[in-house]
Amino acid sequence: MKKKFSIIILLFLIIGCAPQTTVKSDSLFQIKGLNTVSVIVETIIPASEKEIEAIEQKLIEKLKEANIFSKVLMKNQNSDLIIKIQIEELVKVSKSDRFWLGAMAGRAKVSGKVTLIENFSGKVLGSFDVEAISSGGTIFAGTTEQAIDNFVEKVTDFILSRVVI
Repeated sequence: MKKKFSIIILLFLIIGCAPQTTVKSDSLFQIKGLNTVSVIVETIIPASEKEIEAIEQKLIEKLKEANIFSKVLMKNQNSDLIIKIQIEELVKVSKSDRFWLGAMAGRAKVSGKVTLIENFSGKVLGSFDVEAISSGGTIFAGTTEQAIDNFVEKVTDFILSRVVI
């Protein structure tokens, strides 16, 4: 009995500390015939320039790796598609917070609204909300960097699932 109880508690702790990411689309949409894309990441959250730049850089890298678009550019350079991300919530957990406070440091979180805009017409093709929460477990996981990685991964996956070749 004691062994079963220990296993149940261990599973609860593992599952409870796992990173979580949700994507909620406002509508169904497809991306067709757009070869170049530019990425804009913005926020009104103070003292978050480093995290905003990290999101922008990682998203550009992921889109280049996917090799779906002929060019992936920063900011609003002359492109067919603009991916505009408005970060609405950013909860930071540094490596030192995680080391010294452990689970008491809480969980890092990045959430925002992603809008896809056809550059030349200004038409909004679609939008969706993404929320990424880091794990809360060990001293080696659960930082802001993990939440940013999860956020960028889900944004990229969702966009690529909507591209029609």
